Amino acid sequence: WYQRRVREAVVSTQSTGILSLTSHTLFVIPDKDAQITLCSTIIVIFLAIIIPLLLFSWRNQYARPAVLQGWGPILLAMLISSGVGVIMSKVSEKFPTIIAFLPIINGIGGNLAAIQASRLSTHFNLTGETDFGELKTSLFLLLLMYPGHAVFLGVKQLVDPKRLGAAFYIAFFTTATAQVTILLGMAYLLIMVSPHIRNLDPDLYSIPLLTAMGRFS
Repeated sequence: WYQRRVREAVVSTQSTGILSLTSHTLFVIPDKDAQITLCSTIIVIFLAIIIPLLLFSWRNQYARPAVLQGWGPILLAMLISSGVGVIMSKVSEKFPTIIAFLPIINGIGGNLAAIQASRLSTHFNLTGETDFGELKTSLFLLLLMYPGHAVFLGVKQLVDPKRLGAAFYIAFFTTATAQVTILLGMAYLLIMVSPHIRNLDPDLYSIPLLTAMGRFS
């Protein structure tokens, strides 16, 4: 599972870099007509490569289930993430001081829950049962959140030594604890429910939804 999370982190970093470079290129073009033309070209290129990529994935027996069942959770996760973007834009206008804390608290919560969901779904696919013995792992992941946030807050304090007060940090860790606890509970719920809904693969459904819900929460 840790190899999968590292791979997903690398892919997310690459995707973010490509999107940032593309958006920067589009915004620096002064001609609006040229912007529209370039945007349209990029959309057409992505639409054109969908069918070849689908055919390539369909020929792989291990990727075929993802082609059949993977669209629902991905589209729902995209919808949730889009809503998160709207919420964060509103929050940044009213509370510009805390906007730097939102990506880290949302990212850590979703990733920790996705790690647990990956372990649970692997056990379910092997045995057909939900492993409630993984509660110790859930507790470990919950405790792992604290040093992760502490490191980030330390770096944030070094880069931007603005004092926010003890009340803020207490509220920050309380919120983070509640968020990760809820997401870890949702991981168990999704693993138990997914196989009973049209015999869905919990590995395909739980991880995208938990990652998106981490951003939403």
